[in-house]
Amino acid sequence: MTDKVDWDAARRQPFAEVQTPDDWPESVRPLSWHGMSLFGVDLTRGLYWDGKKVKTEISLGPAAKLLGGLIALFTFLAAAATVSMAVTDLLRFLNGN
Repeated sequence: MTDKVDWDAARRQPFAEVQTPDDWPESVRPLSWHGMSLFGVDLTRGLYWDGKKVKTEISLGPAAKLLGGLIALFTFLAAAATVSMAVTDLLRFLNGN
């Protein structure tokens, strides 16, 4: 790589001095070309901004975990009931009922 990055300029003006769209939150601003240099990616494709890891994970809260567990449990019970009804019907058919 032969391109040199002016890190001081990137840190001095990371944001573009332009008008943002009306539907953007007031605190959100677009990056300048210099500011784009502050993004980095590690070998595991983790995202970094100016050397600091950007949080990209989402964790479920206790209520969402409980709800997901209940949905999985009742889905399993419904599948087991369906299989048992199919087995019962097969046995009735084989017995001639």
